[in-house]
Amino acid sequence: MNQQDAIRQLFEDSGFQARLSALGFFVMDLAGGRTFPSSVWKALGYGNEPMIGQSLIDLVHPDDIGFFAAEMEELLAGRRDSLSGTFRVRRKDGSWTWLEVLYSILYRSVDGRPQVILGHDQDVDGIKRAERESRERLEELETIRQVTRDLGNSLDLQETVGSILEHTRRAIPYDKATVQLLETSWLQVIGSYGFIDPAATIKLRFNYPVAGSPSTLALQSRKPVVCNDVLADFPEFHQIPGEKPILSWLGIPLIANNEVLGLMALDSVIKGFYTPRHQRIAEMVGSHMALAMEKAFLYLNMQNMAKTDSLTGIGNRHSLRIQGGLLFEHARTNQKMLTFMMADLDHFKLLNDRLGHDAGDVVLAETTSIMSSKLRSHDLFIRYGGEEFLAILSDTDARRGHEIAERIRCAVNEHAFMDAGHKITVSIGVHSAVPLPGDTLMGFITAADKALYKAKEQGRDRVMGSCD
Repeated sequence: MNQQDAIRQLFEDSGFQARLSALGFFVMDLAGGRTFPSSVWKALGYGNEPMIGQSLIDLVHPDDIGFFAAEMEELLAGRRDSLSGTFRVRRKDGSWTWLEVLYSILYRSVDGRPQVILGHDQDVDGIKRAERESRERLEELETIRQVTRDLGNSLDLQETVGSILEHTRRAIPYDKATVQLLETSWLQVIGSYGFIDPAATIKLRFNYPVAGSPSTLALQSRKPVVCNDVLADFPEFHQIPGEKPILSWLGIPLIANNEVLGLMALDSVIKGFYTPRHQRIAEMVGSHMALAMEKAFLYLNMQNMAKTDSLTGIGNRHSLRIQGGLLFEHARTNQKMLTFMMADLDHFKLLNDRLGHDAGDVVLAETTSIMSSKLRSHDLFIRYGGEEFLAILSDTDARRGHEIAERIRCAVNEHAFMDAGHKITVSIGVHSAVPLPGDTLMGFITAADKALYKAKEQGRDRVMGSCD
C-alpha cells in the first residue's frame, strides 16, 4: 500500500478514528486539509478546528507561548520530526487548562515537508493543580516556620504585638490590621498597622458579643472568619472616618491553652480579597501568635508583681527605682517642677499592738484607697515601707503640692476606719523643686522625709514643707 492509500484509509476508517480519538490521539492531513480531533480536544469545546500551527498558537497562554511557537515553526517546516511540551490552552469557554502534547510527523511529501501529523493530547490540569497546591503548601509551611521562629524573640508585650503585625503580613497580605485584646464585654485595640492616625486607633474598643458581627463569630467559633463583602454582609462594621473603607476582612482568634486572648483583624480595601488559602494559613499561625502574646502577658504580670505591693496593690520600692527614676530624669531634662510627698500613719504601731496585724492591714488598704482618690492617674504612688507612703507628682509646684497633701490629710482624718476603733491620722512631708544637675532621686526623697519628721515633731496630723 502506497503512502496516499494509507492516508486515505486512515481518514475513511471511522472506527479506527474513534478508537484513536478516545485514547487522546488526533491526525491532521496538512496537504488535504482533513483532520479528526482527539477526545481531549473535543472536551475543550472544539471540533475539527486545526490543532497545530497558528490556530493552536493563538490558544496558548501568553506566558507559555515563547518556546512553543518557535518549536512549532521548526516542526511545520520539516526541520524536526517531533515536538513535545506542556502548556496552558484556552478552552472554548475562555478558561485555561494544562495540556501535555506530543506531535510527530507520520508522513512527509516528496519534498520532505510534513504531510500528515499524528498527535497525542493529555489533559494534565489535575496534575498541575496538585503540583501547584503542593508547592503552595511547602511555601506556606516555610512562611509559618519563619513566622513562628521569630515571634517568640521578645518578652515585651508591645514588641510582641508589633512582631505579630509584621510577620503576619509576610504570610497573609493586608492593607490595615489591628490586634485586639478581649476584655469582659469589649475588644480593646492594643496594636495596629496601616492606619493614618495610629494614636486614635489604639483607643478604639468594640462591644462584644454583637449579633452578626464577624469578630463575634470568629471568637465564638474559635476559627478564622472571612468577610469578603463587608459593606453588604455587616453594614454596622466600624469604618474610621478619613480612612479608605474596609471591603474585605479576615479575623483570626488568638487562643492559647484553650483561653481566648483576643483577635487579630486583617483589613483589605479590595472586595473579595481573602481566599480559603489565606484562611488556612491564618488557622495555622493563629495559635503561635496567641502563645507569643500569652508569654508576653505572663512576663508583664511577673514584672507587675515584682513592682507591686501585695497588700495595697500599689507600687513598691522596685517600681520606685524604675518609674521614679524615669520621672526624675524627665523633669530634669525638661526643667519641670516635681513634688514629693512622704506620708506616715500616726501611732500605727499602737494600733497593730492593740487590734492585731489583720486590722492594721485593713487600715493600710483603706488609707491607700483614700490617698489614691486624691492623686492623678499618672502620679507615682507607692508603699515605701511599713505604714509609710510616697507619692511623686510631676509638673506640680509647692503650693499645689501642699494643697493636695492637705486634702489627703483631711480625708484620712474624716474617714471612719472600720477596724480601727478610733480616729486615724496621717502626717505628710512635702518637698517641691526642679531637679538640677547633681540632684538625685534619693535626695528628693530624703528632703520629703525630713519634712515628714518635722510634722511628727510638731504634733502629727499635719502637712509640713521642706522649706517650712
